[in-house]
Amino acid sequence: MAEERDGIAAEPPIDVEKGAANWQLDGTLVALVAGEVVGEVRVEQSSFGFGEIGMMVAADWRGRGVGAALVAAAIDWARTRGLHKLTLSVFPHNDAAISLYRKFGFVEEGRRSKHIRRTNGELWDLVEMGLLLL
Repeated sequence: MAEERDGIAAEPPIDVEKGAANWQLDGTLVALVAGEVVGEVRVEQSSFGFGEIGMMVAADWRGRGVGAALVAAAIDWARTRGLHKLTLSVFPHNDAAISLYRKFGFVEEGRRSKHIRRTNGELWDLVEMGLLLL
């Protein structure tokens, strides 16, 4: 996904070993097809009762229900842990992701202007979305 340079904040080169060393397995859910990971969602639980979602779906599997299954699983995971809210950040040009999140009841709560610096120097906004689980 990082190679695409438009759906997630990470860009190549990715230090896989460093990322793996810092990865928290609790809250990570994956979508598998024939033993291959085609998507993942991570919920980072805060001590304040909310969780922040980060999600990726392989390009060939977008629009086929993988993202919806992952969001549903993340919501279920959060509810079983007693979280009261889920939040996420998404690029404003990622219409498909925004539409998916809205289908699950996420609402726009704000925008961070020029928040992410890209390797080419561009500054991209983030749309902040949230879903109350109460």
